Amino acid sequence: MALISETKLDILQHLSEEPSHGYALAEKLDLSHGYIYTHLGELGEEGMIEVVEERDGKKIYELTESGEYLLKAFSEQS
Repeated sequence: MALISETKLDILQHLSEEPSHGYALAEKLDLSHGYIYTHLGELGEEGMIEVVEERDGKKIYELTESGEYLLKAFSEQS
């Protein structure tokens, strides 16, 4: 069993480049909005991402320090 799904790693990778809202992430990753928000909720609960602001009713997410460390650990394995 994997420690983290590839989809979640993709989300973390995109958020490491720039903060974003769920709809933009869903579009970039070609995922449904429901699916992306499920993952964003789980990543938030796990302390990997956080909401940093709200713009036009959309939550803007970015990596936490824990999320940065996790992404770095996985990128070093490749």
